[in-house]
Amino acid sequence: MPRSEARTLVGYAAQGFLVIWSNPKALLFFGAFIPQFVDRTEPVWLQVAVLGSIFMAVATVLDGAYAVLAGRAGRLLTRARVRLVERISGGLLVVGGAALAFARR
Repeated sequence: MPRSEARTLVGYAAQGFLVIWSNPKALLFFGAFIPQFVDRTEPVWLQVAVLGSIFMAVATVLDGAYAVLAGRAGRLLTRARVRLVERISGGLLVVGGAALAFARR
């Protein structure tokens, strides 16, 4: 798809659906976690569908919140601020390494 075309909401939803169902971790999660809450005396497929839908709704809200927060944080990350954080964290790592080098048992 050319970059100039805007993807529709349905396109994003379809891509998300394909990504989550091609992820083996998600399949293992559904296979290990959801059956614990299924009552075998009731229709199993309906219970699994409802529980899976609830999980997907919660995941959509939380992942959407992460995306919004990351987008807002991205505006705050100017090159000067990133360089400052890199220098501070690098300095802390050097100090920590020196402290470990001179520490006695």
